[in-house]
Amino acid sequence: MAAQPQPHGLPGFDLSGRRAVVFAGASATGPAVADALREAGANVTVARTEGPGAVVDVADAAAVERVCAGLGALDIAVFVPGMYFAAPMAETADADVRAVISTNLVGAYNVFRSASKAMATSASGRLITVIPAAALRGLANVSAYSAAHAGIVGLVRSLSQELGARGITANAIATGWMEDTPGRGPDEINDNQLLRYIPMRRFGSSNEIALLAVYLASAESGYVNGSVMAVDGGVLKHL
Repeated sequence: MAAQPQPHGLPGFDLSGRRAVVFAGASATGPAVADALREAGANVTVARTEGPGAVVDVADAAAVERVCAGLGALDIAVFVPGMYFAAPMAETADADVRAVISTNLVGAYNVFRSASKAMATSASGRLITVIPAAALRGLANVSAYSAAHAGIVGLVRSLSQELGARGITANAIATGWMEDTPGRGPDEINDNQLLRYIPMRRFGSSNEIALLAVYLASAESGYVNGSVMAVDGGVLKHL
């Protein structure tokens, strides 16, 4: 019998028919992830958490619940935290700490809790978050910001155990210094000490994060659970 021709493409990455929500902060990452999920075939809703106009306060559990419940059955939820904050601990006010933790850590908890409820009928739910490298390595003057995102790592790992039996995975993408990172400095390597510190000698692109998010949202990532994957040009290997 003659060999049958094999289909082209990667069917395991086809997200057609799957419903996704992306809670996106002010960075370029959220929109890039949303666009990539759409290109893969998903039906995507973007809930903005920062910027002009109507935004969702992710620290408000009821507000997040309304967004997720209003979408009906949900298969994919992506949380891209906002509110970057940098200051020495001695100059960090109580209100700053509460705001950073509420917007990032509490926001992630609210999004994942509401989204997992909306995944009741999904046999392969996906919870994905994007976090900074500061969640995994100590950096001066970002103690509140680092602590909030380190908490998200703990959340992802716990949910991988709690929800795995339902077919729901929870994973994180840890980013290094990106093109839109606050205070990253100039693109000319001779004028930028930070750029010289990155092994790839360049800043990351939001599209490089988005493509990994598509993988983590796809059927092909079904056995990837509780992981933190770095998109950082190698910087976390020597921080």
